[in-house]
Amino acid sequence: MKRFYLTLILLCSAAVAPPAYAAMGDMPGMANMGNSAKNMGAASVQTAVTQAFMAQGKINSVNPDAGTVNITHGPIKALAWPGMTMNFPVQDKSMLNGLKAGEIVDFDLAKDSTGRYAITRITPIGR
Repeated sequence: MKRFYLTLILLCSAAVAPPAYAAMGDMPGMANMGNSAKNMGAASVQTAVTQAFMAQGKINSVNPDAGTVNITHGPIKALAWPGMTMNFPVQDKSMLNGLKAGEIVDFDLAKDSTGRYAITRITPIGR
């Protein structure tokens, strides 16, 4: 009798496992496991792995034509970056409207489609 129940449990487990494994591709964060990422659109995979990092710095210059801002920022521990001065592209050029050299800003960084870090949010402090 024990053998019958054990066999029944194993058969039921085998019937349930393949659909559950196939559904993993639809779960956030699981797109990069196995072959499920091949079946998903690139945008879905990009969204699942994108991570934003917060930072603060001082604007040195703004280049609206190039869609970049030069910022001297403090250390970004999550990226293991020391404080430095960098040109950052922005996700949307309209984010640069109203920004001026000398302003202290909070900003978020995330990797863009080319693998560079781009600013996804920028807000002057004290406005």
